[in-house]
Amino acid sequence: MVIMIAFMVLLLTTACSMYFAIKGRKMDMREWAVGGRSFGTLLFWFLSAGEIFTTFAFLGASGWAYQYGAPGFYILANVALGYVLGYWLLPRIWSIGKKHDIYTQADFFRLRFESRWLASAIAIIGILAMIPYTQLQFTGLSLIIQIIFHGAIDKTWAVIVSGLLVLIFVFTAGIRGTAFASIVKDLLMLAVLIGVTMTIASATHLGSISHIFELMNQKYSTYASLPGLAPKKGQTVLWFMSTILMVNVGYWMWPHQFQMTCSAKSADAIRKNAVFQPLYALSYFFVFVIGFAALLVLPKLKDSNAALLTLISNYYPGWFLGLLGAAGMLIAIIPSSALLLTLGTIFSQSIYRNVIHPNASDKKALMVGRLALIAGVILSVWLTIHSNKTIVQILLIAYSAVSQIGPGFILALLWKRITAYGVLAGSVAGLVGITVPSVIHFEKSIAFTMNTGFIALLFNIAITVLVSLATKSPSDAAIRVGVNEEEENIAFNYPEEQKIGV
Repeated sequence: MVIMIAFMVLLLTTACSMYFAIKGRKMDMREWAVGGRSFGTLLFWFLSAGEIFTTFAFLGASGWAYQYGAPGFYILANVALGYVLGYWLLPRIWSIGKKHDIYTQADFFRLRFESRWLASAIAIIGILAMIPYTQLQFTGLSLIIQIIFHGAIDKTWAVIVSGLLVLIFVFTAGIRGTAFASIVKDLLMLAVLIGVTMTIASATHLGSISHIFELMNQKYSTYASLPGLAPKKGQTVLWFMSTILMVNVGYWMWPHQFQMTCSAKSADAIRKNAVFQPLYALSYFFVFVIGFAALLVLPKLKDSNAALLTLISNYYPGWFLGLLGAAGMLIAIIPSSALLLTLGTIFSQSIYRNVIHPNASDKKALMVGRLALIAGVILSVWLTIHSNKTIVQILLIAYSAVSQIGPGFILALLWKRITAYGVLAGSVAGLVGITVPSVIHFEKSIAFTMNTGFIALLFNIAITVLVSLATKSPSDAAIRVGVNEEEENIAFNYPEEQKIGV
């Protein structure tokens, strides 16, 4: 019953999404990558929520509540603080993408700095950051498959099956299929989380939600204060604050965020999302409660990523586990499809068309994008099979890497003097800053346990500014791609948007 319910929901959702995405539409590069730039407020809402409701939210957050306690609370600030920047940044991205007909973050750098080599470098950094993020989704998806089949399928085959499911879905449907499937995914996940939270105390015989917190105070008195349940990890107040800042710089630097923003029909649709989507952060309360309940009744789990799934498997009926499995698989497949779609688009548009074959036809570019998608799936599957890190650890590694694009990207919208050499030097300095401390195992002794990604970010900003001041600035035309007061006014003019029917 568990398997039948999970796969019926999964197959119906993906099949219907693929059907509605393809029906009556020509699948060219623009449609595959950005949905023809036609998503209204509602469809864009659910597509954007895919970044909030991922395997990280479903399994990683509960796993960190289970293993570390208070350090996991930084997750609560991500969405709310992220949209403070997003309210300004995303309409700018949409306006630039529409005006210059670009889909990728790397192509923005190419136009802003008149530099193909910089665009290729940013494309490579983006791809390298998305691989571990995709690995995170596959890690969660393989866990779900293993638990649904009660351990009959080992990790290797579970990951391979996960990769095939994602590949088939995104290869065919493109970003519109991802958006349609996100509607079912979000509604199902909210229903499951609320249902579990309302019944978990009675199902596990812990009494009530308030009693869960009382028991946590009694058995794990340090769980609600930093450094939490594992003080040797160095997750201090400084780590907590620096992690929040680092993650919120990286929040909009993901290449798929740029591409998804370009799919919106108008800047107004984007701003409406920025105002209301922080409400999604409230769902993490449910996730933390489930993680704490799992710690109380299942205190010796070997894999904290499986805390939520194992608790449901042990204390809830099979039909509910089936719904949970379906929700969990969709939560892994939908964000994975967005990431891998972006990976394919970046390789096709910003590497293949930018360097290898500038005059390639749209049909050939789409084929190259799909081939790059296949390569991305294979690499992500291989890394997942050979990794034993927790979901949140994988995510923080990915965020540390992608955040290094942040200074160059944001300054390109604000500062006329920034140069291509400054962006590249700063990004490389930042990547070195997050790599070297980990390689020499020195990260816990520097800067009073601050997040090394944040320290690297500060180093990145300094290098970007210094090198930019020492090198020649771009032309006025290139500067206007990013720093354009007229464009800024148009992007924030509600009456004009409504007048022209954007």
